[in-house]
Amino acid sequence: MSNHTKPCLVALVLIFLHLSCTKLPQRQAAKEGDIAIERLTQANSIPSEWGKLVSVTNQPDIPSSVLLWFQDEKGDIHCVSFEINQKRLSLTAWLIPRK
Repeated sequence: MSNHTKPCLVALVLIFLHLSCTKLPQRQAAKEGDIAIERLTQANSIPSEWGKLVSVTNQPDIPSSVLLWFQDEKGDIHCVSFEINQKRLSLTAWLIPRK
């Protein structure tokens, strides 16, 4: 290989590695007393990592919406709003960690 070929190959490999990466959903770091917010990528499914549905509660100020509460294997609580009339989940959810 020539002296120019090796750096070009290294650059191509680095470019392809960068392009093959996908951004993971991020949890916002919570300040003390704040509840972390999670972002859903789809309004028609719940991440399986959230575990089992443990409760459904109504929202008196929004009669066409309910809150779905899930508990994962670590004991953390995930809560998301479900719009009954539109039959879709909110893309914003809350994470309440257990310590």
